[in-house]
Amino acid sequence: MYFITRRIIIFIVCKILFKVEYRNEEILRKYDKCLICPNHSRIYDPIFIYPKVSNMYGMAKSELFKHKLLANFLNYHNIFPVDRESTDAKSLRKALKLMKNNDKIKLLIFPEGKVLKSRCERGIVKNGAVYIAAMAKVPIIPIYITARPKYFSKVVVKFGKPIFYDRLQLKDKNKIIDTSKQLLKEIYSME
Repeated sequence: MYFITRRIIIFIVCKILFKVEYRNEEILRKYDKCLICPNHSRIYDPIFIYPKVSNMYGMAKSELFKHKLLANFLNYHNIFPVDRESTDAKSLRKALKLMKNNDKIKLLIFPEGKVLKSRCERGIVKNGAVYIAAMAKVPIIPIYITARPKYFSKVVVKFGKPIFYDRLQLKDKNKIIDTSKQLLKEIYSME
């Protein structure tokens, strides 16, 4: 059932509603375990990435999990909640546990933490992705997705070069903030 649902959703979103084109996807295939961090301007963004990523897990805002049917759907598709308004230690522990216990996993995190409503808007970057990558000793693959695409138009998904972080960076809070801002710049530099 999962594979049928997945294929139907991918076909409708990536072939009918939008025409999705991928660039540099070979970068992603080099890493069995990594974080994938794209910009986020449409609710469809995870679906744009789905066809190229096997064993994908993801974090989504905790508000979505208040609706039982939607929560079941998200859990079934390896998505777990994160509280965007605070430092969510439970979600961080879950992410680190997933990275530790799986040989092949790609964890999707939107560094800005929300869908941005305009093409030129930039969000305030969250530090969770850099923290998880450094603690789990895995690279982040930055991804740029065409911002706010119109229906029936082309969407380009560009995979960037992997970024590796060191645990030593976690000792200095200002360094984590600066590093997270640099990650966001890297994502938007592929625009």
